[in-house]
Amino acid sequence: MDDIEADDFPQDELTNRELVKSPVNIELWTDDKGVPTEIFFIKSNRKCLKRLRDAMLLHNWQEAAVYYNSYIQALEARNSIKVHPTASEITWRIGTEILRHLPNATAEDFNAVNEQLKNNGVKNFSKICLEHCFHLLLNGQMEEAKRQLSVGESWRYGNFSIAQGDTKKLIHAYSGFMDYLIWCKKKSSTAGTDEASRNNEMHSYFRHASVTLKDIISQPGIWDPFVLGYVNMLEFYNDEDGALQILENYAYNKDFPTNPNAHVYLYQFLKRHNAPDDRLIGSLRILRTVVPSHELMLDLCSLLLSTRLMCDLEEAFSVSMDLLEFSSWKNDMKAWSCLLNIIKLLKRKKRKTFVLKEWDARRPLWFSFHFRIHYARVDLMENASLLLIKSDVLKALGERFLEYRRYAQNLKRKSESKRKECALRKSKKRKVKKKRKDEDQM
Repeated sequence: MDDIEADDFPQDELTNRELVKSPVNIELWTDDKGVPTEIFFIKSNRKCLKRLRDAMLLHNWQEAAVYYNSYIQALEARNSIKVHPTASEITWRIGTEILRHLPNATAEDFNAVNEQLKNNGVKNFSKICLEHCFHLLLNGQMEEAKRQLSVGESWRYGNFSIAQGDTKKLIHAYSGFMDYLIWCKKKSSTAGTDEASRNNEMHSYFRHASVTLKDIISQPGIWDPFVLGYVNMLEFYNDEDGALQILENYAYNKDFPTNPNAHVYLYQFLKRHNAPDDRLIGSLRILRTVVPSHELMLDLCSLLLSTRLMCDLEEAFSVSMDLLEFSSWKNDMKAWSCLLNIIKLLKRKKRKTFVLKEWDARRPLWFSFHFRIHYARVDLMENASLLLIKSDVLKALGERFLEYRRYAQNLKRKSESKRKECALRKSKKRKVKKKRKDEDQM
């Protein structure tokens, strides 16, 4: 392997598959029995991998394919030497990356390399099957992708297949998800909803998908796409109770890991089916304990305001202030408008003491986070509307003598001056037009 040179393989004479699979003669150091020594294996592979890395960093993909081919053949020739699973996975991913960048690479090239590496690195057989399926899906080969999943699901190789139990579980899950995708495809090609619901072929895919998906999502884990797919099918066949049960178990089952999306899906389902506000508020309150900065917190504020209860109004005030303490929300006009409206409502309801108490607890943080002079200058240049509404919030909170508000007052004065000038110009134009009209009539 030490004397491998890229010039031995003219680029214009080799196809992509030949670059990866063409034979290479390698001089071997062997023991008395003719088996390559482990020392030679390590030294030569290190040198080959170094050249492979350099070629990839320089984007010399044709040359990288030659070195990669040599490395794969070395691994196959020395199957008596144990290869770490991580090294096997890196080898497979390097090959995929090289093929992705080779010009005119085809789906057959990817299939050939994946098939070769499945058998070369059985420790990653299931994972390669799964990612091969993803590649086929991206290229629109749904039937071939399903076949790959079937191969991965039925594969057995002693302890190696047992060790890949988690990946095989994923393969099982995606096998059901493939049935769901085919169901969606059949549904979109059917004329109407009534006809689709009576379609026997669609119902067959629904049964296959539902059995697999129901089994998978009953096990603790993060199963977002599978849950959404299953719920979508249940809603289509008007099984709303079954869909709700699935979503509630996914969101509230203590054996499952914490997953904000589960509460989002439940809230969206309840909203789609016109659930009462109490249930919507309950689902969003739980989401708030998990992700207090979630975008649906504005929905929670709106729902709390709609109840017209004083305790809910006070809770909405806390929710909106919590939201604005996250950097992702500090320049959001909707969040500031929501806070300003809530403050005005509370003051109208004679709850000014509560507002000031909450404000006093947060005042040091908010001055440094929202109302520094630097932010006033930035807001003035980038978003004058934000400057004005933040100034109105300060005014509503009783903070009247701040530099931040002075910037807003100056902006208001300039805006008022421009407005008056504009009105004056329009008035003059009207007078000129009227004068000309009178002269024409004379």
